[in-house]
Amino acid sequence: MKARFEWQLPFVMAILMTFGLVVLYSATFGEREEYLFGRQLVWALLSWAVFIFTAYVLKRKVWRDFAVVLILLSTAGLVLVLFLSPIEGSKRWIDLGIASLQPSEIAKFSLILFLGYLYSLETKRYLSFLFGTLVTLMIMGLIYLEPDLGTTIIIVVIWYFMTLISKKFDRLMIVMTALIVVAVPVVLMFGLESYQRDRILSFLDPEKYASGAAYNTIQAIRAIGSGGWTGRGFVQGTMNRLGYVPADHTDFIFSVIGEEWGFVGAVTVILLYSLLLWRIWIITRRTGDFFGRLVMSGFFAVFAFHVVENIGMNLGLLPVTGIPLPLISYGGSSSMIFALQLGIVQSYAGRSVDLR
Repeated sequence: MKARFEWQLPFVMAILMTFGLVVLYSATFGEREEYLFGRQLVWALLSWAVFIFTAYVLKRKVWRDFAVVLILLSTAGLVLVLFLSPIEGSKRWIDLGIASLQPSEIAKFSLILFLGYLYSLETKRYLSFLFGTLVTLMIMGLIYLEPDLGTTIIIVVIWYFMTLISKKFDRLMIVMTALIVVAVPVVLMFGLESYQRDRILSFLDPEKYASGAAYNTIQAIRAIGSGGWTGRGFVQGTMNRLGYVPADHTDFIFSVIGEEWGFVGAVTVILLYSLLLWRIWIITRRTGDFFGRLVMSGFFAVFAFHVVENIGMNLGLLPVTGIPLPLISYGGSSSMIFALQLGIVQSYAGRSVDLR
């Protein structure tokens, strides 16, 4: 066992969160920046407190011990939110007065812990596979009813990646992969609302949906393209300042990066995310704890999916699913959960076993 100090992960996290505040200030400059930027600054400071507490104070065994409790609480939260009044057409948030809580963000985290706990038990493989799949389907169904297609897809990614990484269900995964391939077109045609289907299909033919589902994407592409090599400069983005790109402080914040910081800024952000994912994966490979390895694999899948999907939909390469850019997009729940996940990864980095 080797004691080591992992400095690269918190260093990259600090750069991304700081740059995220800078970009958010620009995206909300004017009437919104005092409110939204101020709130996000508070969330960023709280996120750092969560990261430090999780990484250096809290015992790692807590996550295994409370995995079942957390999945039960998450399920209760997902049920509760369906009975509340919708906000912007969706039932995703619980208003706590001073802030809003998004149960689906906690559900993603809880599902990762629960699957890690379940798959690390010495029980019959088929039983743990069946139970894990049923719980995942339940979480998926509740989130889909909000409706939140993007998070529903992430739940599938978490289950698939962690089940595959566990290497306990190889034959079953071959069957499940075939079923997923068959189910995707069926769900696409018959299981989605028309606006959800249009969002997915619009990236294949954006001009056809230019005034509807593809409008945000087309505007984001134009903003990114107008930035050129070095960008228009901080708070100088024309499309950003004039509000041509909707949701430019959340789902489409990468368009602000492209317009104001150019190709150089966009590539730098991608490289920073690549470094962060590389460190998560290295720490995951080196840990000797099977539960920890499974959980960190789930965190890796969530981060990777968020980054690839968000940047992809901003560039028109992937469908729009409402996925935020980790540590940069506005949002308290997502910021805290991402920091919590990185804190857990950091807690394993100091007590790692080199398996190579």
